[in-house]
Amino acid sequence: MDVITAIGLLVVAILVLIALYILVKLGLRFGKYLVVNSILGIIVLAIANVILVNFGYTVPIDLFTIIICALAGIPGALLVILLVVLGLIA
Repeated sequence: MDVITAIGLLVVAILVLIALYILVKLGLRFGKYLVVNSILGIIVLAIANVILVNFGYTVPIDLFTIIICALAGIPGALLVILLVVLGLIA
């Protein structure tokens, strides 16, 4: 493992710990909202993929788009869809 990969993993681990701390601090109520929003974002992404195929666009379902939808929910899914339509994501 090279140094850049190790630093990247360390940054991701720290971000996950910060996110967990925030979830615990804000309570279970916000956690439920975050889970529901994440699931709805991924559902919106899947539905948009089915619809946009008819117009010649394909929303890539990969790690990058799933992470965006899981973290940002519906706004994240809309952002990914907008980037696909604008041609910024292949």
